[in-house]
Amino acid sequence: MRAEEVMNRNVICASLPDNRENVLELFKKYGISAVPVLKDGKLAGIVTRKDILRKVEENQLALLMTPDPVTVQTTDSLESVVDIFLKTHFRRLPVLEEDELVGIITIRDLIKKIAETDIQTPVEKFITNTVVCVWEETPLSVVGEVMRLSNAEFCPVLNSDAEVVGVVDEKIMLTETLIEEFLEHTEYSSSSDTDDAWAWDGVRDYAVKYFEVSVVKLPKEPVKKFMKDPVFVYPHTSVSKAAKEMVKNDIDYLPVLDVNNRLIGLIPDKNLISVLLDVQK
Repeated sequence: MRAEEVMNRNVICASLPDNRENVLELFKKYGISAVPVLKDGKLAGIVTRKDILRKVEENQLALLMTPDPVTVQTTDSLESVVDIFLKTHFRRLPVLEEDELVGIITIRDLIKKIAETDIQTPVEKFITNTVVCVWEETPLSVVGEVMRLSNAEFCPVLNSDAEVVGVVDEKIMLTETLIEEFLEHTEYSSSSDTDDAWAWDGVRDYAVKYFEVSVVKLPKEPVKKFMKDPVFVYPHTSVSKAAKEMVKNDIDYLPVLDVNNRLIGLIPDKNLISVLLDVQK
């Protein structure tokens, strides 16, 4: 299977010159978190929601984007695409036909492909056992801090009986509203004689996680008011069924329970796509 058989041909793009506000409008309008950037019709970079948060002092798209992103060709094998995802932090790859942008492949596209198949391999070998959990009465602001310190993108929420009653992820933490409020606050603060240390040093220097920008804004109400309903799988659940649950519920992680319905780990979508390497052999 080749990249062109998996890629999404309906690519939402931005073009140089442009600015942060217009990019945010694209994110909101199409429900996406990144767009390739074109210059004179050719791929020049890619800009993500994280880029905007990390470079709050910038407004011009040329300075916000990551230039010369890693790409794949339409003729590249699916194995090579999966290999790039597994060896990097990337969650999307622009697809070129020679030097023309013709599509984009995301982790979710690969999960959808798995969901369309009938791979009966149990998910047990894809489980990550290191899990950060929070209590349902924990303030959302504290949950954000817990996730920042533990470098977690997803947290199961437990009740007083240690049962999984919900989940919280970056999508809940980093809403477009929070981003806009933070950016407006930063622009206002930057016009004064002093800059807030958390606003500048935290965002500029923290290259991997970015909850510094949201912890200040997150409400103090219990996380149970904001969490998503939990979706579970078990170690014997098939890979294809797990992929279907990820697509159906728009999640990148799945909690895994044992026979006693106790949490034993998580399945990240990136772990799951490695099954495609075995299928293609």
